[in-house]
Amino acid sequence: MQRLCPACFTELTQEANYCPICGKYMRDAVEQISQYIGEAPITTVVKIKDCAIRIGMKKQEGE
Repeated sequence: MQRLCPACFTELTQEANYCPICGKYMRDAVEQISQYIGEAPITTVVKIKDCAIRIGMKKQEGE
């Protein structure tokens, strides 16, 4: 499956965090902020979102 930069459509390697041409960051942390009464807010990284465009064939059912 091919990965492309959503800004300039440069082909990326699977492990690329930045586009080598335009410098766009490909992986954003999805954070969740929790705060309980009387306490300081706590920020937790829930997952890493890959912003790259993926191009490839979808698997057919039964394959």
